[in-house]
Amino acid sequence: MVQEKTMPAHPPLIPSVALAGLMAFLSSPALQAEAPAHLQLGNNEAPPYTVVEGSVKRLSEGYFDAYSRWINRSVIWAEEFLPFDSWDLMRGGDWILKPWGQWVNAVPGRRLVLSVPMLVGPWKGDGPKTGSGAGEPVSLEQGAAGAYDAHFEALARNLVKNGLGNTILRPGWEFNGGWYTWRAGKNPEAFAGYWREIVKTMRAVPGAEKLQFCWNPTIGLRGSKAFAAWPGDEYVDFVGLDVYDQAWIPDIYPLPEDATPEEIQIRREKSWKENLLSDLPGRDGLAFWVKFAREHGNKPLAICEWGLVYGKHGGRDNPYFIEQMHEFITNPENNVYFHCYFDVNAPDGDHMLFPWPEGKGMTKMPEAAKRYRELFGLSSN
Repeated sequence: MVQEKTMPAHPPLIPSVALAGLMAFLSSPALQAEAPAHLQLGNNEAPPYTVVEGSVKRLSEGYFDAYSRWINRSVIWAEEFLPFDSWDLMRGGDWILKPWGQWVNAVPGRRLVLSVPMLVGPWKGDGPKTGSGAGEPVSLEQGAAGAYDAHFEALARNLVKNGLGNTILRPGWEFNGGWYTWRAGKNPEAFAGYWREIVKTMRAVPGAEKLQFCWNPTIGLRGSKAFAAWPGDEYVDFVGLDVYDQAWIPDIYPLPEDATPEEIQIRREKSWKENLLSDLPGRDGLAFWVKFAREHGNKPLAICEWGLVYGKHGGRDNPYFIEQMHEFITNPENNVYFHCYFDVNAPDGDHMLFPWPEGKGMTKMPEAAKRYRELFGLSSN
């Protein structure tokens, strides 16, 4: 997700089992990407479909069943993050993929969305400290030349082996930001070339033909020119976006401590209309990406992360943001295929709406949580 501009340019390296949170829904009557034939949802559900992102740890703790009860949906998908400490962990061993494969295949209609690091090791690119390639610098340029193909071939084989051959992959997410090792700002052409290499390599693995690939910048970074890293229509199945109620714009956020409720609402609406939704040059808001996806093979959109931010640069307990996201996601004109609410508390601010652990946890945003359940949950009637 988007990090504060005053923070270090990279988050700490944390293993996948420590990551959690994220709610998602898949939608669009105008869907162009082929959906799995087995998608038959419970509760007489129709699109949008529901996906909850979490970790193997949360999976073992019963988190997904609890979330299903909270929103009254019987079939959910899941989103997970592979670690980027080393190439060995990034390849997705049985420790992480076997539990997900068992979970996906236990109930018809389930599917996994997997966030995949394109480079491993510390932010500055000096390579992993342990395992394969320890101490060897990494770069997008080397990736584009095929140096890391074997790692992605191994990942594809591990996915197939564990019954996850229809996974949606999210390589190098938020590449237009400056906080990950695979940041593309200095050489978007190398990022695009490396992306093509990954897709060709993984698609060539027997049994991996149904893997799909989500190209995923983040919005809210003015002038980032993420589109310069586009790898070509034939190498992308979804245009993914990360969207947070967050801004570094003086007349939007931070909210003044003495702001009246009326002023707070004005700022929240301004953030949505002028920052997040904007199609103005250099803003690259949601409206811009709707047009971009339409012009590139009518690709469906995927809101891979979205969330409120209860922190210095966020709108806090903001039901208005929930309402606007629901309207955007469910509007067939926007061709949104899935979306994920990032239901965690992070260093830059809290996002969590679901009170986990069940019966014990609390949210700092009760009004937004209530509105979220009303709009995205299913009626019990």
